[in-house]
Amino acid sequence: MTKFVLGFHCHQPVGNFDFIFKEVHLKSYSPLIRAMSSLNVKFCLHASGILLEWWEKNDPSLIKIISEGVEKGSIEIVGGGYYEPILASIPGKDRLRQLEMFNAALKKLFGKYPSGAWITERIWQPDIIKDLKEAGLNYAFLDDFQFFQAGVSKGDIDNIFRTEYDGRYLDVFPIHERLRYKIPFAEPEESLNEIINLNGRCSNLSVMFDDGEKMGGWPDTYEWVYGKDGNNGWLYNFINEAKYNDDYSSNISFELPSDILKGDKFADSSRVPVYLPVSSYREMGEWTLSVNQRREYEEIKAQNPSAPLSGGIWHNFLTRYPEANLHHKRMLNLSHKINYSGKNYGKYLDGALNELFKSQANDAYWHGVFGGIYLPHLRRGIRAALLRSYKLYKDAVKKHIENEHYDFDSDGENEILLSNDYWCIIYKPSSGSFSALDCIKEDLIHSLGDVFCLHKEYDIIKLKEDRLRKSAGEQKSGGSKDGGNGGAEPPATIHKEAKYPSDLCDDDLIIYNDALPAFEILFNDAKIYFKDEYIEEDENKGCLMIKAAGFIKENSEQCFDKEVNADIKNDKNSKANNAVEKAYLDLKINIGRFLDFSINSNIKTAGKLDIIYRFAFPGGNGPAVNIDIDGDIKGLNDNIKKEVKTGNENFVYLSDSFWGGKINIKELTETEFIKKYDLFFKPITTISLSESGYERIFQGVELKYSFNLPIEEDFSSIITIDIEKIFVS
Repeated sequence: MTKFVLGFHCHQPVGNFDFIFKEVHLKSYSPLIRAMSSLNVKFCLHASGILLEWWEKNDPSLIKIISEGVEKGSIEIVGGGYYEPILASIPGKDRLRQLEMFNAALKKLFGKYPSGAWITERIWQPDIIKDLKEAGLNYAFLDDFQFFQAGVSKGDIDNIFRTEYDGRYLDVFPIHERLRYKIPFAEPEESLNEIINLNGRCSNLSVMFDDGEKMGGWPDTYEWVYGKDGNNGWLYNFINEAKYNDDYSSNISFELPSDILKGDKFADSSRVPVYLPVSSYREMGEWTLSVNQRREYEEIKAQNPSAPLSGGIWHNFLTRYPEANLHHKRMLNLSHKINYSGKNYGKYLDGALNELFKSQANDAYWHGVFGGIYLPHLRRGIRAALLRSYKLYKDAVKKHIENEHYDFDSDGENEILLSNDYWCIIYKPSSGSFSALDCIKEDLIHSLGDVFCLHKEYDIIKLKEDRLRKSAGEQKSGGSKDGGNGGAEPPATIHKEAKYPSDLCDDDLIIYNDALPAFEILFNDAKIYFKDEYIEEDENKGCLMIKAAGFIKENSEQCFDKEVNADIKNDKNSKANNAVEKAYLDLKINIGRFLDFSINSNIKTAGKLDIIYRFAFPGGNGPAVNIDIDGDIKGLNDNIKKEVKTGNENFVYLSDSFWGGKINIKELTETEFIKKYDLFFKPITTISLSESGYERIFQGVELKYSFNLPIEEDFSSIITIDIEKIFVS
């Protein structure tokens, strides 16, 4: 008899739209749980805290059905981090609090504490055992691939394993990858045969624990799973065959993990010792790889399909995406400050902690078929939570101004966090740029500089290559799918070939190697390097000031006088970057009620000076958002170039009624030698892969003030940015 553990993990990200919660609920969560309960089948259920909150508010009858199942022993509720964090990526204190917070919510809703844990994305590192055990959780689920990496053979995978860290023990159930792919995408009989004959032999234990969304919520799955036109769907047929077909009912027993672990009911519930590497499921490891590494990996995998080849680890996303890394390090920094201050402020920081936990939700930290870092509303969800947490922390400890030097991006250089009651800015001294530009006014909290760019992705490179092949006249051949389930076709899994927009163009596929700063200055399209920054603060006025001097880094005539440059060329030991550079630009930034940028220079060579701002808007490129340049009002989807006269105050207004805020930008350039300059405006978009295929996503806008400067003339420009509340009737 094969013991079969069937489980579903249900989750919606922090920041996701309510209509998506509702749509997936109606297509997946509600019909799945109701059907499983009515069919009287034992199953495990994990639903994250944020989703349980939504169910409690929008479908309390579903909560009652789950409670009844828990009471009669047909449903086992599985615990985890409340807001679905990657446990391996957050501090131990926060881990424990999130686990205990979720335990308390489950006890309140269903009358019982959980015994086991869902490990988010099955991202494992051994030290989380301590916090799981501290929270009273005795078992967890991980993928069989992670056991194969540890040297477990396929013939031994149908066991319960026990692992240990620092003397704490945890039982672990292996989720079988082949079952994940077959349920519900193969015919019911094929799935049932796989349960019994795991890896070609009779199985002692088979486990399928995977996303509940694929049971109707993924593309083309709803009718397949639940049926249409009076025909039964996959789920009913699967359960019916398992319960009433003697070929399966005599060989499969649906069980709950806690019952299996009791030992008095099952004589073969012994444990197999194992030590697992830092890892996740196979696909996750593949998604973390760089393009070149992924190519090599795919070639080796094709030659050795049965080998337990490992990709990277989840933490690689923090090295691939500077935006994720910055948010992660800001989260760690704030967690440390809140936990340290908690000794003195206690309950006053409860709200800050809860918002901090929301900022740890995993979905917007990474990218694969499921990860959502390319989705602005998901990034906005966790970034806004971080800012709310930060503001609550500042209010609790009564810190109106902060001037903190900290290496936020782990590159060896200390960035500078500056904040008052209106702004929170992370300044990069070496480039005079902003890594972050946040509005923290009470009713307008928003990460203004959260503009994500297209990074080098394996799937994007393949897409570009595919387009080149097609333009060269090559045609791709298509395959066919087998029918079944009353004539219906099984839906393709989300790992099959994806669709892309029919109007895809080259501009959609512009790849950047680094994050886009919220503010930067370029000369002849090259970075300017800054040093000698000076930070001044006035606590009474709530103001801060940055002063810095800009240089060209290379030993070029653009930067140096000819005589000095000649001396450098003749002296190999000259430390040009330290001793004989000549400043060509002074930067002053006042941070008060407004942001004032003052740029002054005396250029040693003619060239193009660009002052660039990048902004993100909660309203995206929808009708709620527009740009007003000198009375000319447009949406955000078009490129704009405008010639502007100097000597006057020039205004640009960017308003977003969805957010409720308006960015007012005033520029004044007073010179005798420049009569005009160019103002450029452009949208920034990306293409990324999701379960529905490739999607074009609006990320934000770029506003560029471009000046053609003659040689050795004084130049001065002042740009002021203000945020105001707008009221929509």
